[in-house]
Amino acid sequence: MPTRPPDTVIFGIMFIAVLFILGGNIYTLVRNPPAIAGSQGGAPILIAPGIDQQLGMEGIVASVIILVGVAGLGLVYYASKYVFQPGYATRLMILGMIMAGVAFLVFSYLWSIKAGFL
Repeated sequence: MPTRPPDTVIFGIMFIAVLFILGGNIYTLVRNPPAIAGSQGGAPILIAPGIDQQLGMEGIVASVIILVGVAGLGLVYYASKYVFQPGYATRLMILGMIMAGVAFLVFSYLWSIKAGFL
């Protein structure tokens, strides 16, 4: 009789699937857009203008940014386990907040470029 896989493996597979979906990579699979586009002057375009289209690299970059943000929030949660080591808990919490904050700022910046605000 087969045994059940460990919870860590199940969580990892589900986490990767959620990152794949949130990053917009299903659009990339269905539409097959180019990874990087070029302007008429030959300069590379990494972010397609408009919210109705996406380049291949955008989905990968969005997934990585979401991963960094979630890892930062995970560090903040993990810091709560070290109540009796306040120095270590503080370092984990600060690192987690920096990671989550940077991910939010980068994601907001990319969205403002995509939406045409910048």
